[in-house]
Amino acid sequence: MSKMDFKQKPTGLFKRVLHAPVWLFRARLGFLFGKRIVMLEHVGRRSGKLRQTPLEVVRRDGDSYILCSGTGTNADWYRNIKSSPAAGLWVGSSRHQVEQRFLEGSEAATVFAGYEQAHPKAAAKLMGMMGVSHDGTHESRVAMVAKIPMVELRIRAE
Repeated sequence: MSKMDFKQKPTGLFKRVLHAPVWLFRARLGFLFGKRIVMLEHVGRRSGKLRQTPLEVVRRDGDSYILCSGTGTNADWYRNIKSSPAAGLWVGSSRHQVEQRFLEGSEAATVFAGYEQAHPKAAAKLMGMMGVSHDGTHESRVAMVAKIPMVELRIRAE
């Protein structure tokens, strides 16, 4: 079996498998993922169509969810929300309006360090798939997270 490689966008069957949770969220069964997987709604920068992407939460703090692009800065969802703000966020079986903020340098490195502590195997797998690493220092982690961009989505009070 070949090693998964996230340095490039997923294609074929693997892309379909990664997209499968969308159907569960659409059926209002997103609660099956707990709060570790959410579904981001965004508008295609070229097509203008509404897109939906399931993503793992790196850190959750109340109504704030930090997501990272496991396929780097070329991920379509990431490029789309850079172009036009996120349209919504599904958490469990509920859809929310959100405000977004991109994390930079030191802040992103600190968040990733927390993710590594909470989920060491998942963090190691992500770094392996992305072909990135760090030497354990904050400075090295800052350089690494430049290739794994993060965004904070905060649910708006309604």
